[in-house]
Amino acid sequence: MRSPEIPRSPGERGAKIRRVLALTLILNWSVAAVKLGYGAWSATLSMVADGFHSLLDGSANIIGLIAISFALLPADPSHPYGHRKFESFAALGISFLLFLAAYEIGQATFRRWQAGTVPHVTTLSFVVMILAMAVSLFVSWYEARAARQLQSEILAADAMHTRSDLYASLTVLASLTAAKAGYPDLDMVAALFIVLLIGRSGVRIIGQSLHVLSDASRLPPSTVEKVALEVEGVREVHAVRSRGTADAIYMDLHILVDPTLAVAKAHEIAHRVEASLKEQFPDVADMVVHVEPDTAGERRQYRED
Repeated sequence: MRSPEIPRSPGERGAKIRRVLALTLILNWSVAAVKLGYGAWSATLSMVADGFHSLLDGSANIIGLIAISFALLPADPSHPYGHRKFESFAALGISFLLFLAAYEIGQATFRRWQAGTVPHVTTLSFVVMILAMAVSLFVSWYEARAARQLQSEILAADAMHTRSDLYASLTVLASLTAAKAGYPDLDMVAALFIVLLIGRSGVRIIGQSLHVLSDASRLPPSTVEKVALEVEGVREVHAVRSRGTADAIYMDLHILVDPTLAVAKAHEIAHRVEASLKEQFPDVADMVVHVEPDTAGERRQYRED
């Protein structure tokens, strides 16, 4: 399946993200149903744990579908920078689902240890897990590729979520092999390892989301300064700030120009700086270039600040 092409408008981008999420929702829940059903029948705890993981993959897709609908809303007086941070909030929601799954699997492992249940491993057990791994591999690859092309935080988080499901399935496959060889207790060890994988994915998603929500810098100031200084008429650049999402960056900076220039000429230089920076950084959605006269007072004030 071909990955989505780079969209030309926010609406087109949103439609492509929704299609990716809808497809992965169907695939994730199909895999979850098979894992949960066969895992419960065969008393294979690690397979049931992996099934819950896949079920939460689908729940994460639903969160993404809801969030992207809000994220695509245009800017308004109450949200002058738009609603793109809803993607980050949705990614945080996915991380909380991951932690919930880890908790539930941990509880199930403890109950299994108390009951002493032994998994019933058959050839079909291996077939189920290999097919599930093939689906997870495709979903993770497809979502990760789409996330890069569409610059989507929610798709990137969901791809990471699905990738952890693939690793978990590998662990289940190893535990089934061990159980077949006469070491059924390794099924519980595999389930606990899945808990660690899930928790690790949750922590990584939180870190990426907080990067956006805390307005962390998106562009290196030194690079921005270098590009701006190449514009004729710009004598100095300072107070460079940037924030936002990967494909919707907001930036502001100050430039010093000849104090004897007419306002119109200084304004023209600012426009050229903006055009040059947007050409260099196409993901910049909005920019404010503050023009200041190149005087000793301005330079002194900048150094004091």
